[in-house]
Amino acid sequence: MLTSAQSAAFDRDGFLLLESQFDDAELQALRIASDRIVELSINASAALGRRHPRLDAKVHPDGRVTVRKIQPVNDLDELIASLSSDPRLIDPLPELMGGEPVLMEEKLNAKQTVDASALDLAFLGASSVNPEVGMEGFHLHHDWGYYRQQGYPENTLSSAIAIDECAGRGPLRVIPGSHLVDAPLADPDPASGSGVVADGVFDPADLVPLDVPAGTVMLFHAKLVHDSEPNTSGRPRRVMIYSHYPRSHDPDGEPDRRNRGLREYAQQFESRYRLMVERGEYTPVVRIGSSE
Repeated sequence: MLTSAQSAAFDRDGFLLLESQFDDAELQALRIASDRIVELSINASAALGRRHPRLDAKVHPDGRVTVRKIQPVNDLDELIASLSSDPRLIDPLPELMGGEPVLMEEKLNAKQTVDASALDLAFLGASSVNPEVGMEGFHLHHDWGYYRQQGYPENTLSSAIAIDECAGRGPLRVIPGSHLVDAPLADPDPASGSGVVADGVFDPADLVPLDVPAGTVMLFHAKLVHDSEPNTSGRPRRVMIYSHYPRSHDPDGEPDRRNRGLREYAQQFESRYRLMVERGEYTPVVRIGSSE
């Protein structure tokens, strides 16, 4: 449980860092699970000739693929799913959000570049990257700008596990205390589903990089303004993010309403891919192997 000083720091800054929450063995298991999901996303895209529904990635001219994000993922791996209710992530939330936490979203922010030169993935191109958030990094934004479209509250909180060392690999950068203001958005219409902050509102010099070691849990408020730069290190910067809202806000609502349709469509996509593999119609090409 959090100390009074930690709770006060979160209330003031909108984020809190809890280091050394996961040990080396747990992190290695998470890296293996993450790499399998990345492999699935790329191989399934190649097999079916179109972008895997969960995949947000960019293809470089030399055939490398930078996987920026894969979402949702809980239904793809038991370990990743189990961590959405792990006490190390969940126990601080009732105090910080004022209610029982309910999972509403989970995503793997991989920032991982993979050699896929043996595949023709030109069809991915730039179209597979959400222009809202940039090619490989993330524009200055807050998450509630996206969440509010589906009716999630401002006090939705996220728990992020740093699977890898973050320093020098495109870490999350935050504006401390920005969750306490209503940051003007580039498109203020809630129906737009945009969370990108309007230009000139914040001084980029105020961004604080979260250069945390692997095993750290980062807790942050949905209205905390943040971004991240592209990972040009050549090494992965995998962060697993779980977002919860207080049950009291919507006791009878469908928690997975934001991702359920995409999840179900992706499962059908993956079933077709696995059938192709079983029939010998496609042999998986991309094999990553777990790297730190």
